[in-house]
Amino acid sequence: MNIKKFIFGILLFTVFMGFAQRNDNDKIKAYKTAFITDALELTSDEAEKFWPVYNAYEKEYQKIKIAKTRQIFRKIRAAGGVDKLSNAEADTILEEFLEIDVKVAEAKEKLKKDLTGVISAKKMIKLISAEQNFNKELLKRFRNRAGNPERN
Repeated sequence: MNIKKFIFGILLFTVFMGFAQRNDNDKIKAYKTAFITDALELTSDEAEKFWPVYNAYEKEYQKIKIAKTRQIFRKIRAAGGVDKLSNAEADTILEEFLEIDVKVAEAKEKLKKDLTGVISAKKMIKLISAEQNFNKELLKRFRNRAGNPERN
């Protein structure tokens, strides 16, 4: 076992123990950082350049996807649910959802551009996979914490 994997294992263990005690954004972020750093096998130099770019992307993604989606669902709830919307209102909301997808795609394109020269195209592909795997792992852990291990 090499020292890098040993240190990563200790870091993951520490983060997982933190999940057992308290779930907050800082611990999730630390786990995601370790998870992605390991999945991409980032060198120190790459990590130093990668994380500011990726963190800026994540902030923009949260603003676009999470905040805007919440606003739309609040609008739907305020109307009394989807079934209470007029066809015109539903069409407007559908356009808002589609606009979110366009903005997310633009943010991803900017991330690709900003990471060019920082990490290879192969590592960018690994990043897509690592993000998906992280989300699956996080969901699995939350389900297990909720006492539903059969839903892995």
